[in-house]
Amino acid sequence: MTLTIQQYHPDLKRVWNDFIDHSINGTFLLHRDFMDYHHDRFKDHSLLVFNEDALICCIPAHTVQDSIYSHRGLSYGGLILNKISAQNIDLVLELFVEYVKGHAFAKAELQPPPLSYNTINSEIAKYLKNYGFKINRVLHNQYVNLKEEVNVSPKKSIGYRNGKFDGLSIHKGSDFKSFWDFVLVPQLDSRHASKPVHNVEEIELLHSRFPEQIIQHNAWRDGELLAGITFFIKDKVVKSQYASSSLKGMKTDAVGFIYMEAMKEFKEKGFSIMDYGPVNERDGAINEGLLRFKKQLGCVEEEWKRWVIEL
Repeated sequence: MTLTIQQYHPDLKRVWNDFIDHSINGTFLLHRDFMDYHHDRFKDHSLLVFNEDALICCIPAHTVQDSIYSHRGLSYGGLILNKISAQNIDLVLELFVEYVKGHAFAKAELQPPPLSYNTINSEIAKYLKNYGFKINRVLHNQYVNLKEEVNVSPKKSIGYRNGKFDGLSIHKGSDFKSFWDFVLVPQLDSRHASKPVHNVEEIELLHSRFPEQIIQHNAWRDGELLAGITFFIKDKVVKSQYASSSLKGMKTDAVGFIYMEAMKEFKEKGFSIMDYGPVNERDGAINEGLLRFKKQLGCVEEEWKRWVIEL
């Protein structure tokens, strides 16, 4: 093999996107139309690895001073592979580290997708460890395997039996504004003094670019919005990107209702994983209440690791 590596340039957008579409572990988050919506916030330094003239690996990345990171405007990045590069992870990784050294970066950080998404991510983790990368963050990610029986706690499903869920209806589509304006933003502000990563204009823009991959599920009762979940569809994985409910919605466990109904829907459609996201606070501590909520919905845990090498 004759491998070369080069920095991404907008002229390579179509080549990049075509590769992501046919890669083993890439998702729509790694399309340039998604990555570039906040290009002004990050100094992009994504990389492409070629075997002669054939692209075999994409590495979404950006730089801050003398360090290169898996693109932190995304949930993950790392080595995005096809069949050829999957058989030569060691060579690709060696070339990446040589590039980092050659450009005088002091540190390189890689955040692969969760292991549950694809078995190749476990292989990548093994090579990172063997090459000398160290773990510098561990998130406790929660997911359910939709190919297996999901053990939802009776404490969650009781709403079907005691009438708590009566009258709830789920509207699916693109009504992000109602959810953002009346539920998500007010609840994040009052409970956590924070804001969603995407504002409503950004999520609507991304939905316009990826209408099949970004879907809103809102729970209503008697004309009142009680809760909502924003789902990101990543091949056979569905990820709850945002989930929140009003105070009245909390009393009826409207978010739990949406999750349970969504699990049935996505299971019937042949999805393999439903990713509920990590339960860690910003300082890494576990939010015990959130963990309990997700466990009651049948989630199992995986460690989602970020890797770093200092040069």
